[in-house]
Amino acid sequence: MALHDLSLVTQSLVRLVDAAIKASPARPTSPVTGPVDVIVTSLPPDMLTTEDNMVGIYLYHLVEEAAHKNQPWPNRPQTPIRYTPMGLNLHYLVTARSTRIDELGPYREQLLLGLAVKALHDYPIIDDHTSIGGTKAFPLQMLDGGNRLRLALRHIPPNEAVAYWTAGSQPLRLSAYYEVSVVLVEPEEPATASGRVFTWGVTTFVGGLPQLSTSRSTVVLRIPGEAADRRIEVQPAQAALGDELTLIGTGLGGGSLELRLRGPDLTAPQPVGPLWAVNSAGDAVFATVQDTLDGDPARPIVPGTYAATLAVTRVTTLADGTSHTQTIATNETPFQIVPKVEPGAVAATGEVTVTGGRFVAPVRASVAGLALTLVAGAPGPGEFRIVSPTELELRLPAGAPSGTWVPVRVLVNGSESPPRWVQVP
Repeated sequence: MALHDLSLVTQSLVRLVDAAIKASPARPTSPVTGPVDVIVTSLPPDMLTTEDNMVGIYLYHLVEEAAHKNQPWPNRPQTPIRYTPMGLNLHYLVTARSTRIDELGPYREQLLLGLAVKALHDYPIIDDHTSIGGTKAFPLQMLDGGNRLRLALRHIPPNEAVAYWTAGSQPLRLSAYYEVSVVLVEPEEPATASGRVFTWGVTTFVGGLPQLSTSRSTVVLRIPGEAADRRIEVQPAQAALGDELTLIGTGLGGGSLELRLRGPDLTAPQPVGPLWAVNSAGDAVFATVQDTLDGDPARPIVPGTYAATLAVTRVTTLADGTSHTQTIATNETPFQIVPKVEPGAVAATGEVTVTGGRFVAPVRASVAGLALTLVAGAPGPGEFRIVSPTELELRLPAGAPSGTWVPVRVLVNGSESPPRWVQVP
């Protein structure tokens, strides 16, 4: 996940070091009061003067990560550079401060810096699972975003370290220099979306049978003003929940069939359950797309691009009269499971409830080609929110002429819903 706020990275380092020092048996103590409070902060070295026992983790420099420069953002068309993320490497200065003016002051600073360096050494990679003593390293805004920070202690030659301090007015202080990579800066969201794609090339395997060549489905839509539905056959398939999926190939008969899927959350091919009603007629195999893989609610089917494989099991009789069972898997063929979208009536205020599913992040929606903004609360004009995996609430953008029909599009994991329209009140 990309970030707008670089301070979230700094907060992660501060939380990590603070939790590690509190949990360390080497934490500074006083013979009178016991454990000493240590303040871990993001302040620069010249401001570590107000309190005793301070550790500063200060972001002093950043550079662009060359490996991520100008890379396209997933599931977006080739667009101007402002729509692609910027990769950054952040450079931090870690130092400690004790206000004691006797010889014990440097000892305390060296202890504190040692504890901070050990914490950053013990956790060179910070992600959603990183925690110390029950404290998550990531602040709440970074959790569940797929963020992953890599920490590295930079080897700064002594003469360069001295130059850093003597360039200002501060005396030389024991410090460590760290690099955090790669931090992605959130790009702008496109205001419009391109049209749908109904077909693309498919590469088939050349070899033994059985074999799949393609997938197919039928998109049913009714254009405003027409009295009957249109039925458009798309290949490879784009099937919503409840739609029929057809797999076409050769050598698919002569045995029992098992449909296996690979896709979002399914890294390896998994067999579907009996609710998919897999059946065949010659070299065409039919199945009905369900909202779960095998009837288990814990294994939901989400929209996205999938690969289908058929396992054909044949029983043959050998020359000696015995039976031999052999299961042969076909090659994979692609298809899409698209979000099911059924818009309700539009209220006078422009609000409309969309049912169907499955609406799970990332979700994008547009009306009349204008991208809607995802919000958590009640949507305003040009905004929408996810009520549940089966319901969206959106509000039409302002300015659409009354009585006109405008298309509603919903994309989940890059898969687009079938064409649907709503009438502006």
